[in-house]
Amino acid sequence: MAKAELPVIIGIAASAGGLEATTSLVKNLPAKANASYVVAQHMSPTHKSLLWSLIGRETELPVIELKNEDLTPQPDTIYIAPPNFDVIMDNGKIGLREPSGHPGTPKPLADRLFKSLADECGERCVGIVLSGTGSDGSYGIRAIREAGGVTIAQEAGTAKYEGMPSSAIHTGCIDLTMSPDMIGQQLTGILASPRDFAELKSFTGNPSKLLDLYHILLARTGVDFREYKETTINRRIARRMVAQDIDVYDDYVEFCRETPSEVDALYKDMMISVTRFFRDQSQFNQLTKVIQTMVEENQDRQLRVWVAGSATGEEAYSLAILFAEAMGGLEAIRKERIQIFATDIDTQALEVARRGVYPLSAANDVPRHYVDDYLHISGDTLEVDKHLRAVVLFSRHNIIQDPPFINMDMISLRNLLIYFGSSLQEKVLSRMAYALVPNGKLFLGSSETVGAMHGHFETQSLPDKIYSKRGLRQSVQATANFLPLTTLHRGTQTQTRNASNTQTFDMFETLIRVLAPNGFIATRDNVIIRIIGDISDVTELNENSALLRLSTKILKSDLRPEAGSLITLCLRSQTARSGRWHNIEGPDFDQLRLTCYPLLMDGDGEDHVLFSVEKREAQPRNLASEEMTNQDRMMYMRQIEDEIASTREALQQTIEELQTSNEELQSVNEEMQATNEELQATNEELETSNEELQATNEELITVNEEMQINSTELQQLSIELAAILEATPYPTLVVDPALQIRHGSAAAIRYFGLSELPQSGTHVSACVDANGMPHLVPKVAECFRHRESETLEFDDGNGAKTLTFTPIFKGITQDIIGVIVTVL
Repeated sequence: MAKAELPVIIGIAASAGGLEATTSLVKNLPAKANASYVVAQHMSPTHKSLLWSLIGRETELPVIELKNEDLTPQPDTIYIAPPNFDVIMDNGKIGLREPSGHPGTPKPLADRLFKSLADECGERCVGIVLSGTGSDGSYGIRAIREAGGVTIAQEAGTAKYEGMPSSAIHTGCIDLTMSPDMIGQQLTGILASPRDFAELKSFTGNPSKLLDLYHILLARTGVDFREYKETTINRRIARRMVAQDIDVYDDYVEFCRETPSEVDALYKDMMISVTRFFRDQSQFNQLTKVIQTMVEENQDRQLRVWVAGSATGEEAYSLAILFAEAMGGLEAIRKERIQIFATDIDTQALEVARRGVYPLSAANDVPRHYVDDYLHISGDTLEVDKHLRAVVLFSRHNIIQDPPFINMDMISLRNLLIYFGSSLQEKVLSRMAYALVPNGKLFLGSSETVGAMHGHFETQSLPDKIYSKRGLRQSVQATANFLPLTTLHRGTQTQTRNASNTQTFDMFETLIRVLAPNGFIATRDNVIIRIIGDISDVTELNENSALLRLSTKILKSDLRPEAGSLITLCLRSQTARSGRWHNIEGPDFDQLRLTCYPLLMDGDGEDHVLFSVEKREAQPRNLASEEMTNQDRMMYMRQIEDEIASTREALQQTIEELQTSNEELQSVNEEMQATNEELQATNEELETSNEELQATNEELITVNEEMQINSTELQQLSIELAAILEATPYPTLVVDPALQIRHGSAAAIRYFGLSELPQSGTHVSACVDANGMPHLVPKVAECFRHRESETLEFDDGNGAKTLTFTPIFKGITQDIIGVIVTVL
């Protein structure tokens, strides 16, 4: 069956507390929705499951427990995985498989189900994570999101055990969080949404239709998506429209304007922060040989590696493992020998990466000997060894906008280029070429190539996408043709403000060029964000480099301190300030100076300055020259006096800044000391808490062992009681305070006219009274009230009989918990 012909497949993952959540969900499922539901509920391997029966009571949809045979999913049908099996989607069918991975992984494994749904169904699948302990499902949820499916988690506050839903939510890959009953209702809208979104497809080749949404994203996040692939953008927008049950694009744009959280969710979708350990294992097998050669040839220096778009860090740690192997093992890898820079613009993904803790199911992607040597299994999590974490530095970095790292021996740029348009791909690869040392290695994803940049890279292994940098490093101008950039990232609010400032500069560009035909715009932090005209006399850059964020340190050495002082003086006085005249070396004897104008922004806008580079013909230096008139000498003396005054002012400003810096450093030092004391106290508290937790854990283990012993004894007693009742020739019943029959002998079936062996829940009134026998119901009730035994004689036609009522008392409280009815 083709993918489009299959119903939408909805995977439901649950563990402890999941039965209640699942039954609540299925109660509200639509009757006709062309969807199949697959339930992966964690169960003990030896447990005889009645889950299909329990769920079947709550819904009119057919409920089927999966057996050995793979089944083609039928619309509006619920499939239940039995204990001790995994369930997956394979070749258009739902089937059971032997459990895979580490022995400690839960069964059925939700991550494996979700991954198979993503591979088989793409955007025609939904992943739902309900109540449960641990983190199963959080890895598979990422795969569904990457494939374009919808992801839902139970609201943590409504879950009996919030481990699984919370872990899924923390991945940042969950579209909706709500209570189970609301999930069932929400699915109605999701399944009714059009899956093709023809309106969005019509935008292909006409990106202006998406400009409003691009502007909303830019204002909120500071990231420009205009050069991403249109098909990718359209798919992510369509996915969010499905999740929000919105069918019209213009309605979705308005929803984004009014709902900042939806803009954040769309931004997260654009990021696609999905990866895993050793993704595409065959590529890593070849890379192992390349790394071994790199290590052998560079024994005397530190290797530098950059993982761009590192997401949650699995790929960075995979490379760290390979380098550790090449260097001789875990103890041999250290910062002096290798530094791995792992960057991404998704701060939430970076937080996960820094922790280095992943669901246990992640171990399925790692060769077993690597798990043993470099990772630690703790409960249901997989933790990266601290030696590996020490050599990997995670940082927020935008490869499109921020300056690249340099002197890199290897760059891993995997599965990023596929989301960029061809122009942006070329720009990014140009930056990678600049960042690599000669013969440095570039590692791409399985479906990516260097394309038009083949002149900069030599193919080392085409099937494995490993390339070597050709020749010398490019000039910085070759990488400077990017969009206008803003100042250093300071969170979403600052990014939004910077985006607004850039638009303001564009509006007043004509005015700026009149005031400063040749110059540049800088921030109060000495960062150049725009170059105007020709400033080659003060730096090596020109207007072609105007869009690269640079420090004023790129100015010539005698201008750097003056530029910093002018920025401070200009913004403090809010007036234009000029530096002294500097001589220009060259055939034409000219002079130049910097004049700084304040650009003050309203409200919370960050203040900037405009530098104008002014030139003039040099004044004669020899005061004794006969060519100089008295007026020339006076002008020259005045110039020297101005320079001295300017120098004094700059010196005074430097002294004040130094004093301020000293005071700030002293304050910071005091705060650090206080913080250190607090950390020490916190550490001691944590150690105490850890000891208490260990003690509690030991107590729980003991209690659990006792419970297991009691359970075994209780099971044995139940078997013995059943045997006694089966063997006794006398009709015997055990009745609880609700007059429900708890147990009964085989003889009781015949004597009291019962159709089968009495089960818990059968009322005593179901018994047929024998001839001459008093009615049982009032007699049993009377025994409970009086708490005394009673014996009655009667003749049932087959001879005299004795009917006894014996109360059962509980422990020292002597509460009556039952009555034994016997006919002798």
